[in-house]
Amino acid sequence: TERRQAEAQKNLLIREMDHRVKNLFALANSVISLSVRSVTTPGELASAVSARLSALAKAHALTISHDLGNEQSTTLHTLIQTIIAPYVGGAYNSQSRACVTGPDLTLTGSAVTGFALLLHEFATNAAKYGALSSPDGELKICCNENGGLFTIEWIESNGPIIEREPDSTGFGALLANTTVQRQFRGEIFRQWKREGLSI
Repeated sequence: TERRQAEAQKNLLIREMDHRVKNLFALANSVISLSVRSVTTPGELASAVSARLSALAKAHALTISHDLGNEQSTTLHTLIQTIIAPYVGGAYNSQSRACVTGPDLTLTGSAVTGFALLLHEFATNAAKYGALSSPDGELKICCNENGGLFTIEWIESNGPIIEREPDSTGFGALLANTTVQRQFRGEIFRQWKREGLSI
């Protein structure tokens, strides 16, 4: 019934909010840990952390619809750069640490939110466990379009060695899969390679 669907939607939103708040705290911790490696004074640390948290806030703002009557619009490449900026900025050379290639897309309305949530999830996990958790880690994001099918390849390298695929799937992975399947009618494929995760 409509009431049960509304209840299920409400419960999903509450779980998503809880997950995102926990992720924000974990991200703040990761940003501090990452920043400590690139500075020598408390002032430099404060500046690096502030810059990264500011970029994170900008990325977060892209996931919120402020006015239902006024659709948000951006490009996929701009969104990607905004999402990953907290992890590739500061003392690191962002050109060598992360790159985005291939065709771009214009995103409006709910597509902005959907892609932002998806990319935010990937970046969060990369910062906590993957290539972006390491000062030498690199990220390559390749966009491709072929016969009406648009694909995004998220390729991590030079991060912690992956011994094996995780045993369990967290809520973030569930959220990402649901977003791609329901909103974009697509699929997510993950390859847990020893040198880094490919999505």
